[in-house]
Amino acid sequence: MTVNPFRIAWLACPVVITILSVAPIRAQDDAAQDRTAPVGDEASEDAVEDIAPVVAWTYDGDGASFDGVFVDHGVAYAIDRKGRGRVHAIETTTGKAIWVAHDIPMSYGYGIARSPNTEPDYVFVGCDNGLVALHRTTGKVAWHTKIDLGVAGPACTNDSVVAASADGNVYACNLRTGEILWKQDYLDDAPGDPAGFRGDNARFGGKPARPGGASTDGRIVAMSIFDQCRTIAFDAKSGERLWSFPTHGWQYGEVRFDPRNAYFGSQDKHFYAVDKKRGKLVWKIESKARVEAAGAPTRRATYFGSCDGKLYAVDRVMGSIQWTCDAAGKGSPIYAAPAVVGDTVYFATLRPGKLYAVDRERGELRWKLEPLADSEINSDVVTDGTLILVTTRRASEDKGKSAVIAIRTSR
Repeated sequence: MTVNPFRIAWLACPVVITILSVAPIRAQDDAAQDRTAPVGDEASEDAVEDIAPVVAWTYDGDGASFDGVFVDHGVAYAIDRKGRGRVHAIETTTGKAIWVAHDIPMSYGYGIARSPNTEPDYVFVGCDNGLVALHRTTGKVAWHTKIDLGVAGPACTNDSVVAASADGNVYACNLRTGEILWKQDYLDDAPGDPAGFRGDNARFGGKPARPGGASTDGRIVAMSIFDQCRTIAFDAKSGERLWSFPTHGWQYGEVRFDPRNAYFGSQDKHFYAVDKKRGKLVWKIESKARVEAAGAPTRRATYFGSCDGKLYAVDRVMGSIQWTCDAAGKGSPIYAAPAVVGDTVYFATLRPGKLYAVDRERGELRWKLEPLADSEINSDVVTDGTLILVTTRRASEDKGKSAVIAIRTSR
């Protein structure tokens, strides 16, 4: 991989925002970023009526360094890399902090998952020294399972929270106690490097491996292994390896599921649909540049962005391109997963940091907005059906700022 502007921070701390059953974009049309539940157009087909976008609030967290956000039941949870690492819980109606959890080291891999159950009512954080469970209402630590080389973003099933570590293992821990239920190695059968992509260049700090955030549909858990140029899937309950799918480039983005397939992109410029039970290729789409973010699968189409600055709509069954929407201007790569609500697809570009709303059926641009001047959007696009949320960072040392921003798009 060539280090790009958006991923500089990710190389030090790859952002993985994860949530089970109530995903970052839980209220969007098809749970496009829901990595743990089947998608369905019925979720919010008429959830919103687009109007001119308005910034509802901006939260800067006292000089925070934000790198991702998700929203659940009126609360936005944001990752903050400042100092030893923090998690902010923010009320979406006011933009005010509910609590801030401190001293959660996040210099390597991190991410957040929400318990699918109200008991235990935890938020799970992957960080430098393992998995941490926080009480959702207070932010206080419920348990901490130490894993020396840290873990990337976790994903939850009804029984466990699963995450991959830089030590070369995938761990499943009990939701209530943090007890390790199973672990599986992913180093022993690591494939050789494809041309132009050396695995040792993809790692950092001398760690054995570079995993991405975990995703699950409740039965299968999958994650991309960045430095191994492949995606691997396990049985969520037993830990049995189900399949491994190689590509010809490093993989940044997380896996997304629908009832039949798993979807992910690669730096080999392709976006893949793979049978989620067998790991066999269903179709792939070639773009003109790297595909580094997760897609947004729905019942009718799957949407993904590319570093060529285009948003692609692909027929979910046939694998044919329905339309593309070009983010105007040079230097407008898409590193963020899109969100789908009703008849609108929302996507963001890094530089300039702009948010776009596109007609889902025709790919026509409805509006675009720069939510914070001189700032880059460095998160996936998430929504509760009314608010669109992103995080930003400074575009340079003396311009812009890091913040969580909520944009109102409906009455």
